[in-house]
Amino acid sequence: MVLILDFDQTLTTTDTLSAIAAIAKRKHPDSREFSWFTKQYLADYAAHESRWAQLTASRAVNRNLLNQYLESFRPIEAASLDRMSQHGLLAGLTQADLYTGGRSVQLRPNAADVVGQFLHTRGCHVCVVSVNWSADFIRGALDASGIDSKLIRVYCNDLDFDTSTGVSSGKVRPRLVVAGDKVAAIAKFKNEIMQQCGGDPLLVYAGDSLTDLPALLLADIGLLVGQSSRVTRWCHQLGVEFGKPRASEYNRILYRLHDWASAPRLID
Repeated sequence: MVLILDFDQTLTTTDTLSAIAAIAKRKHPDSREFSWFTKQYLADYAAHESRWAQLTASRAVNRNLLNQYLESFRPIEAASLDRMSQHGLLAGLTQADLYTGGRSVQLRPNAADVVGQFLHTRGCHVCVVSVNWSADFIRGALDASGIDSKLIRVYCNDLDFDTSTGVSSGKVRPRLVVAGDKVAAIAKFKNEIMQQCGGDPLLVYAGDSLTDLPALLLADIGLLVGQSSRVTRWCHQLGVEFGKPRASEYNRILYRLHDWASAPRLID
């Protein structure tokens, strides 16, 4: 089995990007407030949504439209990362700073126990695929919760570090920006496991947001964490019913995951 996990608000109780920014703010109190970056991003997002609504008002809702919609956010996300890099929002941080900061992150109830259980299940390969900004931060959160991050592959964006000083320039290297990047990373990881172990392993994906929906629908078993109204609306428009196998898609199924403690039963 291949178990792929989103990080922010799938494993964690809250979005953690502001927590990463806070680590940098403590080191550089005079730097620009993170709220400024958020405001710029939300302005771009609102303008994009308005344009998109006009362009697609008369188009039929299908998987192609979903993928086009999510891909259309690439310039918005790229501009946000460029803005952060140009202003040095995360400049001066070390990997140790990020790892230590991640250790204060709170995971959802029962998430650590369940992930740990699957990590020690024979033939189960676990990977985190996230648009987060730091693998070190993610690993710090996992280790602090009792999950051995050395056993988990982490695909995410990351900071550029000076090889001689170990200090970040503040530039974010974009690896996972939109939903399609997540799907590509999942395919890469699964193919690696197939080459190592043979066969076609069961693919399970857990995510919480619309950016996760293509991966949730690609998985043999998708687990939607939380109550995203946007995901619910798109699923309804696409004719995807929760808890019902899709016969035309090799009986793939999408569940709502209200409590991580129920995940083993849904996957079994």
